[in-house]
Amino acid sequence: MNALLKWPVLTLALLLHGCAAFQTSEPPAGDAPTTPQHWPDLATRLEALKSWELIGKIGIRTPEESLTAAIHQWTQVDHFFSIKLSSTFFGLGAATITGNEQQIVLMESGEEPRASDQPDLLIQEALGIPLPITFLPYWIKGIPVPNNTYDLKLNDTGTPQSLTQLGWTLEFDRYHWHEGLPLPGKIKLHQGDTRIILAIKQWILI
Repeated sequence: MNALLKWPVLTLALLLHGCAAFQTSEPPAGDAPTTPQHWPDLATRLEALKSWELIGKIGIRTPEESLTAAIHQWTQVDHFFSIKLSSTFFGLGAATITGNEQQIVLMESGEEPRASDQPDLLIQEALGIPLPITFLPYWIKGIPVPNNTYDLKLNDTGTPQSLTQLGWTLEFDRYHWHEGLPLPGKIKLHQGDTRIILAIKQWILI
């Protein structure tokens, strides 16, 4: 593994101290605002959230297959991510995906690490299914990828209901509000015949 992709893992480990965890399934009573939010201000605050961790699961469905995987830990620090997955369906067993928007390393149990400067292509080759790994750090917070056109619809609370961008359509649901900041608990993505559902059990702010 090259040096560029080694140091983010160390940084992620060091920054896990002092984090505040919260559940998406049972939001505290009265935590959500009673009036609609001003989206430009909210988007700015969500964009400023650079370091976080989550636990959940992912399901992917195509006309040929229906697959699920556990996300044991997804840690994001700025543009660098470390994602620990396990799934017998994917054929990955235990796997760790580490990298950023420009480079990625896929480490599978008992296999030699695979590195690529085309992250989305490597993931598609490994899974046999498209998964927009380079866009998800933005979409998972409910915000568009910067510097790309998009169509966004808000719900009654002023938070994203749906987003169309870069050939994908997303739907956001089950928001948990933490100190006035909403983070989705469920995200549906679809592109053509591919359907992806991200169910987030726990968010951890670093």
